[in-house]
Amino acid sequence: MTSQLNVDTIVDKAGSGGSNVKMANTSTYVSDGGNVSQNTVQGLAKAWLNYNQSTPVIDDSFNVTSVADNSAGNFTPTITNVFSNAHYTLPSISTGMHIQQSGTPTTSTYTLQAKNQSGSATDGEHSGSFHGDLA
Repeated sequence: MTSQLNVDTIVDKAGSGGSNVKMANTSTYVSDGGNVSQNTVQGLAKAWLNYNQSTPVIDDSFNVTSVADNSAGNFTPTITNVFSNAHYTLPSISTGMHIQQSGTPTTSTYTLQAKNQSGSATDGEHSGSFHGDLA
């Protein structure tokens, strides 16, 4: 027997605000157009980072323990809750630079190289989100 709950707002028992909601790994959502459903948990960013390598300092992050500043433009974020394998993605953005993978990713680290438009390794402000399956 299945059931459906239709509500406008979910709040805590005291009625004072938000609530904790737990979802199973099989939870799905319906796409904007209503034609496709996808797995909610798989679609979430598992970690993200805003790192200023010029300083160097992590400006903000989620599920990132630290960043090793290896050399000019070369840095390695360390993930707090590791991935199940090394086949996750890291779309990165750097102002006026190109980011590429440098070395072999592991379940907890991903070394990156930032280069300016003329191809020289350079420090800067980098942002990125990690997508994949956590262990």
